[in-house]
Amino acid sequence: MNSKSKIKNYFIPVLAIFTLLPLLTFAAELRVEIKNREISVGEQFKVDVVLNAKGEELNAIEGSILFPDNLISLKEIRDGNSIINFWIERPKITNERKIDFSGIIPGGYKEANGFLFSAIFVAKSEGQGIIEFRNFRALKNDGLGTSASLAASSFQFLVSKQVPVSQIPTSEIKDSDPPEKFGSEIASDPTLFDGKWFLVFATQDKGSGIDHYEVRENFWGGFVIAKSPYILQNQNVDKKIYVKATDKAGNERIEAFYPVHYRPWYQNYRIIAILMIVAVIVGVILKKFNGKNR
Repeated sequence: MNSKSKIKNYFIPVLAIFTLLPLLTFAAELRVEIKNREISVGEQFKVDVVLNAKGEELNAIEGSILFPDNLISLKEIRDGNSIINFWIERPKITNERKIDFSGIIPGGYKEANGFLFSAIFVAKSEGQGIIEFRNFRALKNDGLGTSASLAASSFQFLVSKQVPVSQIPTSEIKDSDPPEKFGSEIASDPTLFDGKWFLVFATQDKGSGIDHYEVRENFWGGFVIAKSPYILQNQNVDKKIYVKATDKAGNERIEAFYPVHYRPWYQNYRIIAILMIVAVIVGVILKKFNGKNR
């Protein structure tokens, strides 16, 4: 083989390596973090789900986490202080061994330690297991919804009766602060919900995380459990709307929103007419009552 052929045969694989290197090195990564790989039976432990964007500005991420339900059981999910500002699907268990999640990061995220949420597990039987990601993907913050390169690392662990119970128990969250202040948007789109008016809302809770939302569409009505986007019952969109956010510690925040067609009560002619009629009736009653007393 002549020297040119040797150089060519050497250069091609080296070129291929350097071509693939950016994909291998700079792909964003999903990972789980846990203090110990060896866990005692009956022990409660915390798994953090973390995003390393590696400088790639990302604004949306989704995926599933699979865990062996014969070895561990899910006790709780915590998303307080998450980099996700708007959950499309808040982390939740969809069957006995899978957690689904999907969210948006307005403005994008490109740092290395982006906390998404924590899962609190309890080890229930001995054996070797693995926690892994499935069906994961991320989108770039480029306004086009371009898919980003995303890798995910699995986590192997051992549950054994021979492992001493950790001396550091999973801490309970003490949260006395209400969810953060938030805004809302009322919109209508002919391609969504048959063109009906709907309400979009979201907030964060840095302590225990948001538990649920409730909506009330006027002053006198009751609150109902709601998810964003919420189709308004009052399609005239002329009454004040209240949204209540409750965190997992029971703290609440209520925000009031004024729709575009909102009219104060004193501009509502029906109410004015009713008040006038009531005033007339009361006046007549008082007049008769005063006449009898004379």
